[in-house]
Amino acid sequence: MRNGLGVAALVIGIIGTLFGLIPVLFFVAGTLGLLAVIFGFIGRARAGRGAASNGGMALSGAILGLISMALATWGLIVTVSAVGDAATQMDQMLSSATASPEAASPNAKNSQAPRPISLGAVAKEPPFALKVLSASREQTVSSSIDSHKAQGSYVVVRVLVKNTGKSPAAFDGTDSGILDTDSKRYNVDTDATISQNLETGKGLYDEINPGQKVTRVLVFDLPKKATPVVIAMFGAEGSDGSFMYLVKDSELAN
Repeated sequence: MRNGLGVAALVIGIIGTLFGLIPVLFFVAGTLGLLAVIFGFIGRARAGRGAASNGGMALSGAILGLISMALATWGLIVTVSAVGDAATQMDQMLSSATASPEAASPNAKNSQAPRPISLGAVAKEPPFALKVLSASREQTVSSSIDSHKAQGSYVVVRVLVKNTGKSPAAFDGTDSGILDTDSKRYNVDTDATISQNLETGKGLYDEINPGQKVTRVLVFDLPKKATPVVIAMFGAEGSDGSFMYLVKDSELAN
């Protein structure tokens, strides 16, 4: 008796159904389900001709294959919906971050999107209080250690950092980013940033004692035509970040 395809249909159908219960594995469930249906129908046909004796098993495998394919369709819909929701949330965050202060919604406090604070205001990001002192646009940044030339042009942001906590803490701003008028994000130029902070005699990763204030320098390499609007500053591990507007004057203009 040629019972192999009937057995294979049942086994693959069971496995496909189990994978179908996990939405992100919809492609696996769909593939296994299709195979189970094909093997099941062939196995059922063999049983009808008397070449196999497990027609019921083959039929069960085909049915499980159809269930697996249905679950795969459900998983695809769930996955696409989740990705779409995530993209929408990100767009809302960026749109809010790059909006002008005058255009901010009066109900902004009820929105989940971050709202940047104005230049010169103090942002609280425990254990730090952060304040942007200045932002300038430069082609090169130099120190006694080395020199760096921007691919586009550097935006150099100087930040006053105060430790408002009860124990020493290091300000690590290397995860920070700048958003331009097109909602594009630009990361810190790590080498240039570390070099500039060593030049001041205060290394980027040096701990700051409670109550003390230090100035940290963050350097970003932006295309020459990009206009920076907001700095998203992440100074502590696991922080939600602080969004601050940058200076809008001739130094930051195209």
